[in-house]
Amino acid sequence: MIDFITSLLAIESKTYHEKNCVDTIQKWVEEECPGASILREGNNLVISNSLEAKPHIALVGHSDTVPDFFIPRQEGENLHASGASDMKAAVGVFLWLFKEIYNSVNYKLSVIVYDKEEQTPVTSNGLYELIKFHETTIKSIDCAIVGEPTNNTVQIGCVGSLHYSLKVLGKSCHSARPWNGENALYNAFPIISYFSELQPQKETIFGVDFYDVFQLTESQSEPGRTSVPGWWEANINYRFSPNKTESEAQKILKNHVAQFTDIKTELVLKDSVFPGDVIETDLFNSIVKLLNKPLEAKQAWTDVAQLTRLKIPAFNYGPGLQAQAHKVDEYISIPDINEYYHDLKICLEGLLK
Repeated sequence: MIDFITSLLAIESKTYHEKNCVDTIQKWVEEECPGASILREGNNLVISNSLEAKPHIALVGHSDTVPDFFIPRQEGENLHASGASDMKAAVGVFLWLFKEIYNSVNYKLSVIVYDKEEQTPVTSNGLYELIKFHETTIKSIDCAIVGEPTNNTVQIGCVGSLHYSLKVLGKSCHSARPWNGENALYNAFPIISYFSELQPQKETIFGVDFYDVFQLTESQSEPGRTSVPGWWEANINYRFSPNKTESEAQKILKNHVAQFTDIKTELVLKDSVFPGDVIETDLFNSIVKLLNKPLEAKQAWTDVAQLTRLKIPAFNYGPGLQAQAHKVDEYISIPDINEYYHDLKICLEGLLK
């Protein structure tokens, strides 16, 4: 199995460049899983056994990665590769498990592999495309396990996310005669200081702790090393708990900026995505109980949000190390992969027995 995962990691699949990896997966399933059905939409796959019996369990993961590609290598007990933790190792385990049990379980089992998850608008996301063009198939799922990195814990729900462009205005002029202008960067200092001092706000929901957090990112000012900048701009990212709607979160963010009445600002919404809910059913609770893992909140956005918006029970559970996601020399622990495989196999094989 580790060799198989390594072979997937050896295929470059940065966002928008997943085709070769998905082609390889499809060919592997056709050869290794006779009788399995394969639904393909673009570079998205829904791989299923032939049963139509309820329940329908789906193992869900994205094929795209963030760090620049490098040849996978093993160092001690760690496997280094782009996307090792986030989240091609989980996809590899899903496929390997499917091959082993798809003909023996007495329920419908699917593996969903989709593209364009990383750092894209939700409307560009491959799972969004599957929902758009194959809604009936996706809505037939009774519980989904999303293999995002969770350090082998079960993480429920997920935070929503807003991205706003904040522009602070001034007046440009020659830097040798600054009295002829107004430095927008200096004007922004009170706002920068304010957001730097905002502390995470804990929200306990579903028995786990989420945190509302604000961060300023992608800072830049009007270019010109001999000019006083006439504008300064940053991205405000607000991650908000599942107890808030997108509109409520937008109002909260706007109120933070609105208090700076003496500073000329422009605030424009760039991107908004809803949080993920927790939908408890007997099946959901049975799977979580069989896994017998620590229960935590998902302090990030994942496609649990898209699934739960369709009223599909779903949670995050993956072998990847959260601290390694998107890192230049990303790695995953091989013992963690083996533990994940072992525990997930016991769960899926014992589910309806």
